[in-house]
Amino acid sequence: MGLDDVARELYTADPAEFVAARDRAAGEAGGQLAREIKKLRKPTLAAWAVNLLATREPDELEALLDLGERLRSAQRELRGDDLRELAAERTRVLRAVTDRAAALAAGAGHELGDAARDQVETTFTAALSDPEAAASVRAGCLAKPLEYSGFGLDELAAASIRRGPLEPTREAGDGPGAKVIELRNRLRETEERANATESELRRAEEAHREAEEEQQRLRDQLAEAEERLRVAGEHLRAAREDHRRAQREREQAADDLDRG
Repeated sequence: MGLDDVARELYTADPAEFVAARDRAAGEAGGQLAREIKKLRKPTLAAWAVNLLATREPDELEALLDLGERLRSAQRELRGDDLRELAAERTRVLRAVTDRAAALAAGAGHELGDAARDQVETTFTAALSDPEAAASVRAGCLAKPLEYSGFGLDELAAASIRRGPLEPTREAGDGPGAKVIELRNRLRETEERANATESELRRAEEAHREAEEEQQRLRDQLAEAEERLRVAGEHLRAAREDHRRAQREREQAADDLDRG
């Protein structure tokens, strides 16, 4: 069994037992594979719920990803009617897969709170919007939810949704060519505003990612400490029992000596 197979099993098993299961898998693997397995981080509840849907109900996920492909195609070609229909379908499908992932999580013993549910929907939004994110979600090995930093439909596509297909008019200055130029100018302005905020967004994302990683590291340390405490408790109980048994045997030996 390779790393991908081990990771997929770990990332869809009960997250509460992740650390112990990971350590067992590493112990059974040995060598370089064991070292790679030990590097796997415990998934957040939201990431685990997404992994469940990706592995248990892949058809649901593929319907979402197919919708993403159709949306990108319609956006590139500025098919206004199709974009309006697909935008409505996008809302419906995102809600459906989020509901289904939450139901799978609940069925496996972990209810999703509002924050975790929002992270699930954000992850599915990223998968729908970005092919790389789609591949990550499809693999079923997410350790943390994905974030989508895109800005949705571009200005030309959004205008096509609002106005529908452009129709020729008698005034040349008001024809489709002029409208496209206007929309391209507006698109350029929005891109400049987006670029101006990109550095700040990247810094915020990096700070958030580092905080999440630190949180996960501390959670892993806590889980490992709890496991060590459990083992130490078992040893302590066994040692106490051995001590009591030795005391009883000593007392019995003393009594036998007195009677002898």
